[in-house]
Amino acid sequence: MKLSISKKQKTDADMRYLNKFIKPLASLILLLSIVGCSDKEKENETESASLNLFEYRAITVIVPNVGGRTIRGPVLDEAKLFSEKTGASVRVVTPGWKSTIGKIKESLTDPKINFDIFVIITSWGGSLLGENHIEPIPEWVKEKIEWKDVLPVYKNSILSWGNKPYGLPYDGDCVNLYYRKDIFANNTNQEKFFKKFGYKLTPPTTWDMYEDIAKFFDGWDWDDDGKIEHGIAENRLRGYGSVLQFFTRAAAYAKHPDDKAYYFDIATMKPRINNPGFVEAFEDYINIMKYGPKEMLNLQTDDIRKSFISGDVAMAIDWADMGPMAVNSDISVVKDRVGYAALPGYDRVYNNKTKKWDSQYNNPSSIAGNWTILVNKDSKDKKLAFEFAAHMTSPILTKKLITIGWTGINPSRYSHFEDMSDWDGSGFSPSDTREYLNTISKSLDNENVMVDIRIPGASKYYDVAGEYIDLALKGKMEPKEALDKISLKWDEITDSLGRKSQIQLYKKSVNY
Repeated sequence: MKLSISKKQKTDADMRYLNKFIKPLASLILLLSIVGCSDKEKENETESASLNLFEYRAITVIVPNVGGRTIRGPVLDEAKLFSEKTGASVRVVTPGWKSTIGKIKESLTDPKINFDIFVIITSWGGSLLGENHIEPIPEWVKEKIEWKDVLPVYKNSILSWGNKPYGLPYDGDCVNLYYRKDIFANNTNQEKFFKKFGYKLTPPTTWDMYEDIAKFFDGWDWDDDGKIEHGIAENRLRGYGSVLQFFTRAAAYAKHPDDKAYYFDIATMKPRINNPGFVEAFEDYINIMKYGPKEMLNLQTDDIRKSFISGDVAMAIDWADMGPMAVNSDISVVKDRVGYAALPGYDRVYNNKTKKWDSQYNNPSSIAGNWTILVNKDSKDKKLAFEFAAHMTSPILTKKLITIGWTGINPSRYSHFEDMSDWDGSGFSPSDTREYLNTISKSLDNENVMVDIRIPGASKYYDVAGEYIDLALKGKMEPKEALDKISLKWDEITDSLGRKSQIQLYKKSVNY
């Protein structure tokens, strides 16, 4: 039987359906949309609150002026951006290199002066860490800066003290060899070199090979530019940089792979600097100078970089800054002609425990001269200080900074080596980027590393070393005589600071 429904009945039925199902559903949708808007508003309010979380709060950062905008430039830039984002006031103080340590020490005893954050070369951290002025890195900060991403060589050495993390990873420095791969590959040079030395011209793997190559390329116009070129350029002007360069070379002779200690005996703090390994290294360090520019005694780090990227020398020993500078500096004539290699080694190494030479190839890395960020234990706003320190050492920011030559910031994380696209626009070709990063990675993967002196009095130890190394370089003292004098003076410094406490602090500094 066919069911007949009138228009009125159909309309009434539709209305009953609408009232029973559609209107409640529409109300639910409306309610959800209101709740959604409310949640969105709350999210915006939360974000707004986080942006002003540190409003009216202030911290002060001290970072030395080492010339130009190197190291301090990114801190100045990011302090402004961080302040705009969070409402915090981040004051940045940039005294000269020589006066920075004095200002830091003054701040530790004068309650009117308070630096919440210290951006320092790692050797300066000895006094701060040894005298318990630094706050350990909290777990929340380690998560924020992705601590697992930091390379072990940094986590386990210069960023730690007594096997506990204190330093945040701002700059990862290692010293490597830079050479002119175009003149090394030249067939005529290859033939002449083999005829003279009896082996193939390649990047040197030993300091003896390094000397042969320096000698070969010194004193003639090997790039046909009408000027006489030299074999090498190295830092020799008296100062912190030249002292680090000496210890960098001496490591191959005197930093035994089975011994964490290098500068001092771990049990007595007796200086090792005048042992046979250091003496032989110093003699070679002086001898190699004749294959560099005649003004080499007056060359410092910036001069080395300018000499190499201007095409005046075949090889140079420098920190990782040389790479970006070679490809993006306005004065560079080498650009894509730079080769990269790990530091040369030595065919034997002095064993300070047995007092004998061990006949084994020794090729330690040098990671001296790193910059780290430390938070003052007495900071009145450690939360804000750690927030800014975490921002400065974040993977995102440091990945950008390592590609810019003037920043002085170099790779220190796994992620710094993973994405080649980070280097697009840096001046490096893809192949050169890989070679540059592979060389650094190889150096940083080395378990035998030379690090800074990181105990109270480090600057005094370095100043004394610099004084007598300089006298020997100028021919006013014999190498062994100069090193004996340094050893004597180092003992006096240790005794004045307290030998027993220095022994304990030296152990902590090498995470013994």
